[in-house]
Amino acid sequence: MANFQSKEFNPWNPFLSTSRVLDRTDELSQKNSVFACILSLLFVPLAMVYLNRGVNSLKIAGYVFVCAFMFALLADSEEQSAGVSEVIGYAGGIAITVENVNTVHNARKRKNS
Repeated sequence: MANFQSKEFNPWNPFLSTSRVLDRTDELSQKNSVFACILSLLFVPLAMVYLNRGVNSLKIAGYVFVCAFMFALLADSEEQSAGVSEVIGYAGGIAITVENVNTVHNARKRKNS
């Protein structure tokens, strides 16, 4: 049997499965990963409702906010700040999408093993 949870739980890492996700393996394995991906790309709160989970997405959103704020403080101009913040926002959106899709795939792997 594959080990999908690290032995040491790190509450700061949004890419590790929480105990709630592990308990809901059957429910998450039945979700459509393509639909979760599309919802995550278009409107993250709908993806959170669809998957009935939001902690990891909110962790990523928090990291994006902090990084964008830090770069905005260090930027030389508003234009530079806006450009960097936009790139960080896109990267955060991609990270949330990848995390949601991986959750569904990992739930299927756990169910099948």
